[in-house]
Amino acid sequence: MDSLQHIICERRTYSHIFDSHAHTYCQMLFPLEGQLDLETERRKIRLKPDQMLYIPPGHEHRFRSLERNECLVLDIPAYFFKGSFAPGVLNKLDPFWTSIRFLLTEETKQQSAHSLSLLAEYIAEKIQENRTNDSIAYIRRNLSKTFTIKELAAMEHYHPAYYSDWFKKQTGKSPQAYIAELRMKKAEQMLIETKCRLTDISQEVGFQNLSSFTRWFVRHKGITPRVFRNTFQSDK
Repeated sequence: MDSLQHIICERRTYSHIFDSHAHTYCQMLFPLEGQLDLETERRKIRLKPDQMLYIPPGHEHRFRSLERNECLVLDIPAYFFKGSFAPGVLNKLDPFWTSIRFLLTEETKQQSAHSLSLLAEYIAEKIQENRTNDSIAYIRRNLSKTFTIKELAAMEHYHPAYYSDWFKKQTGKSPQAYIAELRMKKAEQMLIETKCRLTDISQEVGFQNLSSFTRWFVRHKGITPRVFRNTFQSDK
């Protein structure tokens, strides 16, 4: 793997033959024209001009383009980033990332080491602030829904066969255990802090009917939701 001592910002083109490698530095890709096919850590991504991709150091990846292409590439020494990241952070070019791409494009003309360093620091902070993965954020926002591994894996551009292993690396739990824990915390909170009907609570945490919710709650807590609620209400 190549080492990197300073920031590089430049336009690059890619051939139709897959180029496979890993490097010790971080890399950000902003397609300007055409699409790139990338495979990284069992993920397959088609990177388009309305997206950007962050690749952390040490992750084997390969890429190619089957059409005319040009890509804005930012190579940043690893010390700019703290903590660990998923094998690829894929973002839509919202107003923030559109402005970042514009600034980087201008830097390819100026090549000011000081300006690039300040911009790289800013980008690193932004990525670290927003590194919650799409599927995990989706689970937390939608506990009333039924989840499938195929659906969640697609959000992270993973094959379903590898998603559970990836998920456990991110959270320390399997998807099923993680979802169950969040649902139980929400059910407990609603039972203690609200006067919602048990039927409504069961639907809020993803159960079709009250009987299924009650069996699930008893299996995990040893008592029914009603007894759990009454216990806390009587303590007040």
